[in-house]
Amino acid sequence: MHIIYLAGNSLNNKTWIERIKSEFDSFSSGTILYYDHWTNGNKFIDFETESKNLSDLVKNKKNYCIFAKSVGSILALKTIYEKTTSPQKVILCGHPYLLAKEISLPIDDYLKSLSIPTTFIQNESDPLYSFSQLEETLKELSPANYQLVKNPNNDTHDYEDYEKLTILVKSFFAT
Repeated sequence: MHIIYLAGNSLNNKTWIERIKSEFDSFSSGTILYYDHWTNGNKFIDFETESKNLSDLVKNKKNYCIFAKSVGSILALKTIYEKTTSPQKVILCGHPYLLAKEISLPIDDYLKSLSIPTTFIQNESDPLYSFSQLEETLKELSPANYQLVKNPNNDTHDYEDYEKLTILVKSFFAT
C-alpha cells in the first residue's frame, strides 16, 4: 500500500509526520507532502497552494491512502470534495472542525459528501475539537462510510501513541 502523509500546520509536525512515516515504512511505501509555509516564513498553511501540491503529488497514482493530522485532515477533505484526490481510504487524526469553520471553508459540505471509507482518530479532550464534539458533528452530517476511534484520557492535540496508530493503520488500510 502507498500512503500520502499530510501533517499538521506547525513546523513541529514535520518531525512528527517523518516519525509516523518511518513507523509505517515497515508495511507500506509512502510520500510526505512538505508544506510550502514551512520554508517560506508564513505561519499558516495556504490551502489553495497545498491543494494543488497534493493534487500534483497524486497525479497518475491509482492506489493510495491518505493519513493526515489536524490541518492535513482539512486539506484531505477539501481535495476529496473537489475531486482532485481519490484515495482508497483515509485516516484523520485530531480533526480541527472549528478551525475549518473559522477560516470559512465549507467543512460541513466536505463531511456530508464524504463517501470514501474514513477513520477519524480523536483524543477524548483534544483542545481543538473533542471526541464528543466530533462524534456529534459526524452524527449530524452523516458521512457515508466512517468510523470514529477515541483516544481516552488524552487532553492534548498530540497523537504520539505510535504503536496504536500503527496497528490501526495496518488493519484499516490493509482491508
